[in-house]
Amino acid sequence: MPESNESETDRGGTAVETLIEGASEYGLQVVGAILILLVGFYAAKLLARGVERTCAKTERIDPVIRGMLVKLTKIVVIGFTLYATLSAFGVETTGLVALIGAAGLTIGLALQGTLTNVAAGVMMMVFRPFSVGEVIVVGGNFYIIDELGLFITRAHVPDGPFVILPNGQIWGNVITNLSRTHNDIRRVNETFGISYSDDIDKAIGIVKEIIAADERFLTDPAPMVAVGGLGDSSVDLLVHAWTKRADWWPTRLDLNKKIKQEFDKAGVSIPFPQRDVHLYAEDGQETKVKDPGSKSKGQGATGAKVQGRGAKKGQGRG
Repeated sequence: MPESNESETDRGGTAVETLIEGASEYGLQVVGAILILLVGFYAAKLLARGVERTCAKTERIDPVIRGMLVKLTKIVVIGFTLYATLSAFGVETTGLVALIGAAGLTIGLALQGTLTNVAAGVMMMVFRPFSVGEVIVVGGNFYIIDELGLFITRAHVPDGPFVILPNGQIWGNVITNLSRTHNDIRRVNETFGISYSDDIDKAIGIVKEIIAADERFLTDPAPMVAVGGLGDSSVDLLVHAWTKRADWWPTRLDLNKKIKQEFDKAGVSIPFPQRDVHLYAEDGQETKVKDPGSKSKGQGATGAKVQGRGAKKGQGRG
């Protein structure tokens, strides 16, 4: 019995010694790991606040980008914190880093198109080629921007339908922002044709008077009205006149209306295409029929020519 008690006492003492040795060996590691976690999470929170305050000082950084940078800062700091914690426990992190890298590469290849849209969204939020409510032209189509996101841009076309645009398709094309112009002005470019029999100087004077009477047209830069070309059936007057960007569309519409009205009052004609039809009869008799459209000055109408009666075939030329 005494020997049995001594044996149990020895085993108990050995267990206590082992526990003390383990605590002394790993206790410091545990305490160090806890301290690393606490400091890391505090640093992540502190740095995230700093990034948010810095981004808030400038208007060039979109709120979406601001939130993403704050989250990214937290993730990076916490990631390094976990890496340091595992190293403090003596865990071999080389294989773990390689595994994470391989997984990231696989995910990146699988989401290549999505990541392209994300990258394009980030670039657009940083460089701000357009904002919500502005009108842009991409790929020859007009869009009014409703919302700019990290993956897609929500917009609608001028006649109403809703459109979702992948950011990669926008950033990969030429973007024309009609809501932003140099010095906030825009030029009205129009061409008006008059008949070869009309007085050119008279027509130019009418156009200049219309522009001068409309206060929406600017005097600097000065408007220009000149002969822009000699067409097949008309003398083409080239009109360049500047307005404020916000006045461009209604001013352009009013200019077209007023020029037509004033040309009509002054007897200046605007040619339009017509077709002469020649009918050929079997008996060879020729009859001339005057085209009613030839009464209008400068319309380029030459009338219709009919030969004989009972014509059975006709030919047309433009």
